[in-house]
Amino acid sequence: MRTLSLVFFLLSLTFCREESPHFDLKIALPSDTAHLDPLFITDLSGQKLAKFIHQGLFIRNPSGFLSPWATSFQKKSHPTKDVWQFQLNSLAPPLRDIEYSLSRLVSETYPRKGDYQFLLNVHVSADGLLELEFKKGTNETEWKDKLSLPFASIIGKDEWEKQILKTYGKYKLITWKKNEFLDLEFQSEIDPGFPGKIRFLILPQSSTSLFLYRKGQLDAFKLTDFLLSLPEANSESTLTKKGRSVQYVTINQNNPCFDKHFRAALNLSIPRNLIISKLLENHADLSYGPIPINYMEKINDGFISTGELYDKNLAKKELEKSVCYPKIKTTSLEFRMRGDDENQAKGRAIKQALEEIGLTIKLRPMEKAPLYKENGEGTGDLTLLTWYSDFDSVWNFLDPLFHPEKLGNGGNRSFYQNKEVGKILDKPFKNNRDVLKVIERIREDKPWIFLWSIQENYLVSKEFLRYNALADFL
Repeated sequence: MRTLSLVFFLLSLTFCREESPHFDLKIALPSDTAHLDPLFITDLSGQKLAKFIHQGLFIRNPSGFLSPWATSFQKKSHPTKDVWQFQLNSLAPPLRDIEYSLSRLVSETYPRKGDYQFLLNVHVSADGLLELEFKKGTNETEWKDKLSLPFASIIGKDEWEKQILKTYGKYKLITWKKNEFLDLEFQSEIDPGFPGKIRFLILPQSSTSLFLYRKGQLDAFKLTDFLLSLPEANSESTLTKKGRSVQYVTINQNNPCFDKHFRAALNLSIPRNLIISKLLENHADLSYGPIPINYMEKINDGFISTGELYDKNLAKKELEKSVCYPKIKTTSLEFRMRGDDENQAKGRAIKQALEEIGLTIKLRPMEKAPLYKENGEGTGDLTLLTWYSDFDSVWNFLDPLFHPEKLGNGGNRSFYQNKEVGKILDKPFKNNRDVLKVIERIREDKPWIFLWSIQENYLVSKEFLRYNALADFL
């Protein structure tokens, strides 16, 4: 009898566990975000989460910028700076939280501090108005743009000083278990367009995500190129995002042999359309230099581009003009990339194109950590890399990628030096003419082999598709 009781006791421990909490959706993230302080969210996973939990004074939409918390705002007269006053409505966070959060942009050091040089001071007037002081001549579109980015999001002052994150986005953070999951809950009244609770699972391997998806335990995850042929990845269950990344090959500017003619030869040698069609199965789009085409269309009406020129014979002629020719032809050039099948396949296609103009290329697949570490130290000749946009602005594809003072892992991984480009990137306020000037100078100098913009594809469940608004959050 005692034996039977022991068996029942053990069974009760096995099967009578606490019931798992219910979530309306479960979404995979390929990596754990480093932190959720808006000033320091620079990784892709963090940027994705920022859309759910953070909100700033302004929001960007297709028609421009709007402020859900400001009843009105106007410019005050001042001889040396631009002062804007904001009358906030009842939906706005406490003024002390707004003042504290925006003041951090001025007082603290963080990766994007250079983007907020135009902001001089933040304070609340005696009659309860929020006042923002900008450098004289700051363009209104410029400051609205910067105040709509995740870095300018509002957090709770008192909570933050107690190391608690209070945010004012659509969702609030409930639980964060490092390298495992994050749980979010909808903050306001129930909205049929949004799920009440979401769990983000940290799943680095897409094979794990696929297994859970097929088991009905996952509602959305990013597909790698080699999973796009899955029977589940049909038009109804796949969401495609374009123009949020660029893939490129850095040409190490520290090597004197890699002069302008050499870099031109490399760029002319790549049959981009053929690689996109045959290898990438049309899941990438041509870029214009380092810029996705959709951004060029936004800043230049009527813009039409067929991408970077491919001309093998012209590439050979440019190579002959390079400073180390003909020795450069017999020099073994190390071409590095991530060691996964997807990146190696792209690497082999690029290698073949470079060898067809007479170069000697040695492929070196590497793990992510040493690849980025060594590239940041200036090691290697050519490196295949991908840049994912931190935020929706064409400048995010220019700074820090080409800033002369942000070398290595700061973003400028080709060690490109151009004082004119750096001077424009440092301007506190810039316009579309500045954008085009920087782009054309970079296309002329060719510090990269410009390749393409990768399409992001997400496999989603029928449950996910119930919430139409969520497509914009992926």
